[in-house]
Amino acid sequence: MSDLAVDPTADPAKLITTLAAMSEREVSDLLAGPAGNDVLDEIFRQMQANFRPELAQGENALVRFALSGGPDGGTRTYELRINDGQCALAHEPSSSAVEGRQLTIMTDRVRFVRVLTGQANGAKLFLTRKIKVDGDIKFGGKVVSWFGVPTQQD
Repeated sequence: MSDLAVDPTADPAKLITTLAAMSEREVSDLLAGPAGNDVLDEIFRQMQANFRPELAQGENALVRFALSGGPDGGTRTYELRINDGQCALAHEPSSSAVEGRQLTIMTDRVRFVRVLTGQANGAKLFLTRKIKVDGDIKFGGKVVSWFGVPTQQD
């Protein structure tokens, strides 16, 4: 196993660039290990920070990401709740009712990171059932553009 020195508190652009430079096996080992939740937490903080409210104008929605492949084989769920141009992040699913659209995206952590870093095609993974979507699929394609994670430009 290689040295998996990824600092989840590093510059977010460097975090994504570092993940993109890692092999699929290295990403898998990292995300299934003790630092895996911290890395994903930072990715989702950046998605929230880079939320583009102008694209979600007039929308109320709840977008859940259920990501398997964590420590001890666990699944971690993230919620991005959109309401009146604001985006709130939660690390576990809520039981409160939601007005508006709901979408749940289910995949494993490695595929999620590979799509995020541009190394895999989300539509192709959906068609091959490696990414599953519960909810309005057309809305799912639209909602993903509301968020972003910075990448380091050299």
